[in-house]
Amino acid sequence: MKWLMALIVIAGLLLAGCPQPPEPTGVETTTPPPELYDKTWISPAKVEVGNFYPGARAEYTISLHNGSAEPAEFSVSYRVSDNITDSYEPAPAAAQDWVIIADPAPALAAKETREVLIAVEMPEDTQAPPKWEFWIVAKDVTQTGMVQTELACRWLVTMK
Repeated sequence: MKWLMALIVIAGLLLAGCPQPPEPTGVETTTPPPELYDKTWISPAKVEVGNFYPGARAEYTISLHNGSAEPAEFSVSYRVSDNITDSYEPAPAAAQDWVIIADPAPALAAKETREVLIAVEMPEDTQAPPKWEFWIVAKDVTQTGMVQTELACRWLVTMK
């Protein structure tokens, strides 16, 4: 009986020393580095979608940061590329209908960063070039003046 008790105590001590899995945490919020806190930005600058094919769906979240001291309303939308990356072609005309933006008009508080889900869902009965490109752009619609900034995230799609 003493041996059984000693064995139970030793087993308990050994198990107590085993590493425990980490506790689940809440959703992480993106915090910009200090040098970008006072600037409005979109991240990443480029998303690469590989092995895409008709009938496929690709999703990616972009981060949008309002560096202004005031709240701002943004417009997030699909855009035909102004200049195309080498070896890529412009997206097919129908591609605009394939892009789904979860929150196309986010309103951000001062210094707030928000993630916006972007999905590309290509119908099964469609064709596209082997490599094509489009942009997702974010524009602060509360801007005034002659010059207004539009931020872009380049999407490079490579077909299977």
